[in-house]
Amino acid sequence: MIGMRYVTLALAALALAAAPGGAAAQTREVHRFTVGGKAFTVPVPNGYCLPSGPTVELAQGVAALDTMNFTHANLDRCGTFGEDYVHIKSPRQSQSVPIPRADFIALIAREVQTASGQQLVEDAIEKAGRDVAAGTDNEIQLDNTVPRFFGQDDVCAYMAMTGDVVTAGGTAKIRGVICMTLVNSEFMNVNVYALEGKGITDAQLKARARTIAASIAAG
Repeated sequence: MIGMRYVTLALAALALAAAPGGAAAQTREVHRFTVGGKAFTVPVPNGYCLPSGPTVELAQGVAALDTMNFTHANLDRCGTFGEDYVHIKSPRQSQSVPIPRADFIALIAREVQTASGQQLVEDAIEKAGRDVAAGTDNEIQLDNTVPRFFGQDDVCAYMAMTGDVVTAGGTAKIRGVICMTLVNSEFMNVNVYALEGKGITDAQLKARARTIAASIAAG
């Protein structure tokens, strides 16, 4: 069933990852990437930067922890890393979905609220935790991750979550919102995260995810 298949792939992107802070310089205004062999662009939001210098390797390391998704963009608040950031992802095993975006969003939103969808959420979170721990030799672990359905609109179906990223240096409390969407028949996730204590609300994260998802264009 297409709905359950894509719920599984989408929720695998719920993985949280944090890395030490680092500097980043402002980069070009438009980021280009491909999904399913198709070209896409996304404007880099004001105040955010693509990895540069020492953050390139950090970003690659974080992306490698996600074994089920490609990370097409890693955008951090300029001058930081792993504190206030955005990931654009697509499932490694995804295929084009030749249905209207509105139908896809309704399908995903419906499925994620079923008992089987909720089980997929739990399974995806557990797998993400195992992958992060294995990929970092247990130096980073995920704990207390609590997801919930967070509504839908004409651009996305949303999940919100809170969780702990545990390292030798302590525990960082993270909140995030994942937007599940379709652009030119390609399934993508726009995941936005922020450390708790930064004063960023779930509603602000949701609005940010929607704006970025709506700005992704083919070509």
